[in-house]
Amino acid sequence: MNLSFLRRQRVVGLDVGHGSVKALALERRGSQDIVVGRGLSRIESTLDNRQISQAIHTALAAAGAGGEPVIAAIGGPDIIIRQVSLPPLPPARIIPALEIQHRELGLLPPGESVLDAQVLRKSKDGVGQDILSISVPRALVEERSRILQAATVRVQVLDVEALALLNAALYITGLEAGELLVLLNVGRLSSTLCLFSEQGPVVARYLDVGAEAFTEQLRATFGTPPSSTESFLRAIPAADLPRAQLACRELIERMAADIRLSLNFYRTEYDRDSLPRFGIGGWTDLAALPRWLAERVGTNAPLELMDPFKAVEVRLKAGVPTPDGEASGPQYLQAFGLALRGL
Repeated sequence: MNLSFLRRQRVVGLDVGHGSVKALALERRGSQDIVVGRGLSRIESTLDNRQISQAIHTALAAAGAGGEPVIAAIGGPDIIIRQVSLPPLPPARIIPALEIQHRELGLLPPGESVLDAQVLRKSKDGVGQDILSISVPRALVEERSRILQAATVRVQVLDVEALALLNAALYITGLEAGELLVLLNVGRLSSTLCLFSEQGPVVARYLDVGAEAFTEQLRATFGTPPSSTESFLRAIPAADLPRAQLACRELIERMAADIRLSLNFYRTEYDRDSLPRFGIGGWTDLAALPRWLAERVGTNAPLELMDPFKAVEVRLKAGVPTPDGEASGPQYLQAFGLALRGL
């Protein structure tokens, strides 16, 4: 008797970011993926390890995942993601080959980095194979590991932020052949821009504009006190939207210019034919932002909201409060992608 439809897999994605920690518990029941827990905890200072540890425990407890192993991530502009072509090699020889050729391939020196690789497909010449290589500064891995160890968190996998975001967005969009995903994830201090199509590699960039820059600009323009800024942003009166857009014009243009530049580079170097599909995740309290960015990028429709809670069923335990209040699903995009990594 085949009882595979009764099997359950459970995994926890943990996103430790600037300003907040998000935890998401995901279960696969047969062929169905279900969010069974979520939690968000604010961080006032990312320099206080004790506060970070407390925020991690709070988020995991809210997600009903205290004590469980997690899949976490590291990110930043120092991480190098490259698609390279190598001759056919046994899996055990791929990383040694990358280490030997690290200078030619633009990877970090082996002694100063942690290297991982994944076979993607046969290369275009039909002889070799395309490899996705990830080179991470060892100091960055050690720093993130210390934070998680101080919080007594058991780490199942340590992934890369950009790959987790793409993993989530690909799941939500069901990206088709002939489409090129352009994903913007807005963080507190900076934002992550990822591009991917079946014809090209993963490209990731970090933009120096984040949610804090928008909130400061709008707070100064409208004189909103810090305690009520978030609620104001979620419901800016229609009459005030032109003024808000004008106040954020420079920030929007900087983001849009980076998106245009990155898309042009990708299409020139890797994929001239696929149609761009634009998505946005992370901080989306400013509801008009996807439309404003679309106007400056030059696309006809607002950027798609990458909301995991609209892509899968959510079954939270009754009576268990979560500290995220009205937090929107796009904020959990990275935690969702990390959880998917374990299924």
